[in-house]
Amino acid sequence: MPHSHPAWLVRTTLALLFLAMCGTSLLLWKQLEDAQQERIRDRVGYQARTLATELENNLIDEVDGLRRMALLWNHRGRIPRDEWNLEANFALEHFPGYQSIQWMGADLRMRWVLPEQGNEAAIGFRLTRNHPNFNLAMQAKASGKAQLSNSFALVQGGRGFVLYTPLYIRDEQSDRSFDGFLQGVFRVETLMDELLTGLDNQDFSVLLLESGRSIYHQEQPESLPSLSQRVPLHLLNNSNFSLQLSPTPKLVEQLRSPLPQVVLGASLLTSLLLVAALVLALENARRASALQAGYRRLNEEVSQREHVEQDLRESRERLQLVLDLTDSSEDGLFIFDLANREVLHMNRATHAGLGYSAEAFRQLLKEDPEQLLPGFHAWLELVRQARRDGDSGIFQRQMRRADDSLQAAEISAQMVSLNGRDYLIGVSRDNRERLELEARLQRLSQQDGLTGLYNRRYFDRQLNGEWRRLRRLGAPLALLMLDVDHFKAYNDRLGHQAGDDALRQVAQALQQSLQREGDVACRYGGEEFAIILANTAEDGARHVAERVMAQVAALAIEHPASPEGYLTLSIGIAISDPAREDQPDSLVSRSDAALYRAKHEGRNRTCLWEKGQG
Repeated sequence: MPHSHPAWLVRTTLALLFLAMCGTSLLLWKQLEDAQQERIRDRVGYQARTLATELENNLIDEVDGLRRMALLWNHRGRIPRDEWNLEANFALEHFPGYQSIQWMGADLRMRWVLPEQGNEAAIGFRLTRNHPNFNLAMQAKASGKAQLSNSFALVQGGRGFVLYTPLYIRDEQSDRSFDGFLQGVFRVETLMDELLTGLDNQDFSVLLLESGRSIYHQEQPESLPSLSQRVPLHLLNNSNFSLQLSPTPKLVEQLRSPLPQVVLGASLLTSLLLVAALVLALENARRASALQAGYRRLNEEVSQREHVEQDLRESRERLQLVLDLTDSSEDGLFIFDLANREVLHMNRATHAGLGYSAEAFRQLLKEDPEQLLPGFHAWLELVRQARRDGDSGIFQRQMRRADDSLQAAEISAQMVSLNGRDYLIGVSRDNRERLELEARLQRLSQQDGLTGLYNRRYFDRQLNGEWRRLRRLGAPLALLMLDVDHFKAYNDRLGHQAGDDALRQVAQALQQSLQREGDVACRYGGEEFAIILANTAEDGARHVAERVMAQVAALAIEHPASPEGYLTLSIGIAISDPAREDQPDSLVSRSDAALYRAKHEGRNRTCLWEKGQG
């Protein structure tokens, strides 16, 4: 009886200690779970805003062709039907999201429609006051700015949008008068499908809302409305739209971390082991007091047993920690038996990053490794050779994803021989961002450091590329060679710093003179520049030359050593038909000859190369 109270007290204390530790573990787990849920919501919101921004930018980029057509119309006057057809067909081929491109005259009656097939109902259509877009069209006419309509029933069938771009021509008194609208017509489903193509939206169900009403949806299996995010969408001038995205369980699962469960399990296990150890210690103490004779031997056995159990626990915990850490890594880690092509170990990123399940990845690597990693056997030989030569085992490869697309991968591989068998230890990393950065650096290498224009290397490559492209199209190619007059005297009189500033201003004037996206201005060398005008004949080239002359004259850069008193240019123009000539070198020679004639005849002028000219 005297010992019953202390034993009861000890058991009660141990039970309370165990409950307290379990409660602490649950509290810590709850805090980690709440933090993880908040992180998932933040990530989903960020993804939703990013997707909306990319979709807006894509639409702006794709309708830029209409803006260029309108600028051409407004600057040159009403362009011929065949040239309009060429520009419109180019825009239609570049962006399949169009239903049609149309010209509606100043009387609001449809004049030109491309393509005619599928849009027969729009031919001859007239916009009346009863049409839902009449007020918006009048607003575009009054403001002179393009306006995107709300969705409405198309005469071709279905619902769509229209982008109204006002057009103007100048009359005999040079007054600008309204000449109708250049219209880009989009079908809702076709436009959204095309804009979403290639964007990172496979992890979301997408809903397009107009004034809160759904007009388009793209569903992903088992999306989660409880985590949906709605963000405003600004389609050009129209702010009546919004984008609602609901993440898929796959995305949410990717954002989840096993850390809260690991912490909870480890904490509960630690609590149990601690209480068990205390109980065991008390039991050993009780036995020691009862068995004084065998105390030393029993104490040694208990101590040895505790050490073994501790080592076993630590080994298991270290192994589990390694597995958990590798599964949390974004880099793939795998160990591969080369003899029977069995995967001995791999973390989740190895297969999940490519869209495979663990079993599917193992099976494919065993039965058809060339399908998973093209050139697999040749790559193994490179790994063996790198080991023999003592070289680095880092390789840039491509791996095939479950959707059959290829993904860039940087693989660090090492071959190890153990007990007469060869094993491959590899770490794979998705390095697409680094490759894209290298590509951007490559683009920077094509720019002239002083003026910001493209350099001579880019000029040579662009001229050859446009030559080949226009040869297939049977279209003309124009080249302008430009030289700053008396530039050496300018440098000698005012200094090289002033000369550099003048070249930068001239370069900016050249860039501002270009009206089409495909036109390119380059610094050819020193004070000499070049402009490549694709699909441009003599009239278009002379028009650009006049704009350049006007822009440079507007700069009014003083030139004490020039007879004109200010800085001027000489321009040589040459037009070529790539379909009838073999190489673009002759075009460069002709434009140089025309430039030489312009300088020989007194500078500050434009000369066109003609047959018989040297």
